[in-house]
Amino acid sequence: MIPVLIAAVLLLGAFRILLLLYDHFWQKGLGCEIQFTQDYAVEDETSALSEVIVNRKLLPLPVLEISFHMDRRLQFGDGQNASLSDMTYRRDVFAAAAQQKITRRLEFKCAGRGYFRISEAGLTAQDLFLSRKYVGRTPQNTDFYVLPRPVPTSQIQIPYARIMGAILSRKRVCDDPFEFGGLREYSQGDPMKYINWKATARAGKLLINLHESTLSQQVTLLIDMEAGGLSGDYLNEAGIRVACSLAERLLTDGVELGLYSNGGDVQSGEAWKLESVSGAGSLLFLKKKLTCLGSGTGLQPVTGLLPKPCGEDDLLVLISRNLRTDLGEAFSAAVAKGHGIRVIPCGLGTTEENQKDFVQFRNVETVWMEF
Repeated sequence: MIPVLIAAVLLLGAFRILLLLYDHFWQKGLGCEIQFTQDYAVEDETSALSEVIVNRKLLPLPVLEISFHMDRRLQFGDGQNASLSDMTYRRDVFAAAAQQKITRRLEFKCAGRGYFRISEAGLTAQDLFLSRKYVGRTPQNTDFYVLPRPVPTSQIQIPYARIMGAILSRKRVCDDPFEFGGLREYSQGDPMKYINWKATARAGKLLINLHESTLSQQVTLLIDMEAGGLSGDYLNEAGIRVACSLAERLLTDGVELGLYSNGGDVQSGEAWKLESVSGAGSLLFLKKKLTCLGSGTGLQPVTGLLPKPCGEDDLLVLISRNLRTDLGEAFSAAVAKGHGIRVIPCGLGTTEENQKDFVQFRNVETVWMEF
């Protein structure tokens, strides 16, 4: 009987010592890193999240739960030891042995445009006997962009052709680096980027490319992000895709762009605008900027964001699902002596019906785009 009592006392002592060790050291040597495996993806594409758990101590953690907030636009599939309590909170369960590293890859579908960031993860662990629960938090630093998906070429062609037609009707000209006009000998002060190295090698002297003159004009895109229910939000997203696809083609063609919106920047929390962007090399930056554009109610009119009155050479493009006459009047007044194009995303088969009471303005062309 006495040996049994001694054994029971020893076991109880060991149990309590082990609990004390867990109380003091459960989080010591425990590392958790959550990282998006890519910087960005496009709507409807698949990407992944990496979870790395490292338990560097001798105490095993038979149950370790990692939790973090996640937007519902990133849709995870059902994975082993993972559950979704709702559409915005994710929990993943691990069993971490002593001195063990665990890496898990979680694939998700990019179901909607947006900027996503994970800044903190929750830790919940249990001791070896599952008798106590320990709760903590660990900082994280990872973000991810879901870029707007492109509008099909056939669908974007009409507004693009209207914009390019308006550009070609302007009178101000400059050198177009995309139009080759011949060669001449290099002179001091000429830009090095215009040197034709193949012709230089053949001629034995520095020769530079000449460029034809073409129209130079900044196109200003105004993006209206006033929220308006499920259909309004859907059409706002369509408008952002239109803006992104137009910007891509215009930047590729060497057109300088200015972009303004009454929506906020969800990444910085500031007003959203790009006063000047040019060159195809700026396209990814622009797409990420559009990714961070948010909508809202009670926003100021987008036409009131223009920095200066428009002149005869200015081209304004308004992208808005709103058909209100007061918006059309404000846009027409902002265009003034310039040229305006109003792009209206609308539902499939609704163009004819919407046109019945729609007011046209003399200095504004209208393009309907059904989605």
